[in-house]
Amino acid sequence: MGIFDRIFSRHGGGHGSSHGYGNSHGSSSGHDWGRNPAPSASGITCPQCKAINPQGARFCGQCGTSLVPASCTKCSSVIQIGAKFCAQCGNPVT
Repeated sequence: MGIFDRIFSRHGGGHGSSHGYGNSHGSSSGHDWGRNPAPSASGITCPQCKAINPQGARFCGQCGTSLVPASCTKCSSVIQIGAKFCAQCGNPVT
């Protein structure tokens, strides 16, 4: 049996293929390998340096950039991070 057959085999191959992760077919293992990000990777991505910050952070822990959306001074709409103008009224972001 080749290495790829061993790696991608779903039937077990006689060498304890479940390795303690449930059955060898993956239906009840409880893992979502490669489909969802790991819990430690979740958070707010800094628009400036792309560092991952914890949920609820107001400023980036790496570069200090504000992670809280700004409000338009003219119409009070939320300004998207990095926008130069308000998407609702066109007011320049200061």
